[in-house]
Amino acid sequence: MKLRNIISLPVFYEPTATVVGSVKEVVVDDDYRIGYLIINTNENEVRMIPSPCFVLSQHAVLINDMASIKPCPVREESTVYEKKVGDLIYDQEGREIGSVSDFIISREDHRVWGIEVFSGALNDILQGRSEIPLEQVTWKSTSSAVIEPERRA
Repeated sequence: MKLRNIISLPVFYEPTATVVGSVKEVVVDDDYRIGYLIINTNENEVRMIPSPCFVLSQHAVLINDMASIKPCPVREESTVYEKKVGDLIYDQEGREIGSVSDFIISREDHRVWGIEVFSGALNDILQGRSEIPLEQVTWKSTSSAVIEPERRA
């Protein structure tokens, strides 16, 4: 699931089958895992739901306990997602492949398993955007990474 698709999903409280808000932001920590979701509640309050207190589905974020919705922490620093989207991606020979356009999230464990790479409008239309497993990405600077060949077990 692409991270950008989580934003604006309704937050669904399963026991009463009600929507209690919508996702405003996804906060990814330094371990490339969703730390928490920032939501707008139906009462126009900004709150958070820590991982693993929610389930990601294709159409909604599901919760089973209203107590999992907590006051939102004060944040001063941007998340890994905000820092990495737009970073340039190169192959091992130094050719620019494109730039990070999104993170791909595992719905089961809320971890980033890969990155989506934008390679230009025409190339993306003809071939689609590339998805590269995070284990093949080596960040070389604050704004660029190199794709390593697939590692065999």
